[in-house]
Amino acid sequence: MSYCRYLLIPFSVIYFFIIAIRNIFYRACIFREHRLNVKVISVGNITWGGTGKTPLVLYMLQAMLKRGLKVALLTRDYGNDEEKLLSRSASGVPVLVGKDRVKTGREAVTKYSVDTILLDDGFQYMSLKRDLDVVCIDATNPFGNGWVIPAGSMRESISGLKRGDVFLITKVDLVEDQKSLFELEVKLKKINPNALLVKSIHRARHFYRLLDEVIVDPEQLKGKNIALLSGIGNPSSFEKTILKLGLNVKKHFMFRDHYWYKEKDLEKIAGYCKQNEIDAIITTEKDAVRLRGSKDVIGVAELIVLGIELRIVENEQAFFNRLFGIYNT
Repeated sequence: MSYCRYLLIPFSVIYFFIIAIRNIFYRACIFREHRLNVKVISVGNITWGGTGKTPLVLYMLQAMLKRGLKVALLTRDYGNDEEKLLSRSASGVPVLVGKDRVKTGREAVTKYSVDTILLDDGFQYMSLKRDLDVVCIDATNPFGNGWVIPAGSMRESISGLKRGDVFLITKVDLVEDQKSLFELEVKLKKINPNALLVKSIHRARHFYRLLDEVIVDPEQLKGKNIALLSGIGNPSSFEKTILKLGLNVKKHFMFRDHYWYKEKDLEKIAGYCKQNEIDAIITTEKDAVRLRGSKDVIGVAELIVLGIELRIVENEQAFFNRLFGIYNT
């Protein structure tokens, strides 16, 4: 841990006790949990950002829509990048944005007559009673340095996983040490033996140009000088995904999660690309939302977006059994 993070430890201790007391109050029914007259499913995590939550939300939405369910998605406002991406990718599904998910949930039921609420980033939102809690855990960095924010990336104590119904371990293909993956599974089973363990990977769905959304064949990118641009929770996973495709990455411009790019940032990137003969800049779909209004600034290199999708590689049927089993109760 760096020296600066040591200075943040007192704030993490305070945060830890605030969250712990809040959770105790919910368990003791001192704080009220509100129930909606529909099924409520939460997708969340126990660390801050980068666990692969958004691809899972889209994966689940597709499965539920195929079953004929009427779903509304509730999300918080993180600068509107996630909300816009989810709205684009889940056409026809109502996406309601707001910190008060009890209020937006009631609005979804009344206005859209849905039978299911999908709660994006809802594991710590305990005001709304849910029927299923799915927790994403990044196999490459499951618990950070073990500290809660701000000294670490944990959003609450690891014991909070006792509330989870499904642990979806993401990016298992990016873990080089399989022993660490096995140890993670053992740890999760020890914390919550009743939770279902599911493994998944993120794979490239396609590349497309940001300018006109024309699909780009990845073979056309091989042999070219590539720069990466990302402002996401786990940029190293994005980079590993690109490298696994055999592309020649010369530079990775990394910004904080949900960062909205300024003109001076893009001018600096353009200057580097021109000086170093970069042929294409590859970014993520989340970043693409934040770059659409500024895409003309980077005129020296083709701006390419990587679309990814989640694929469950272990316990997929058990996952669906647990997901759709809530409708039998």
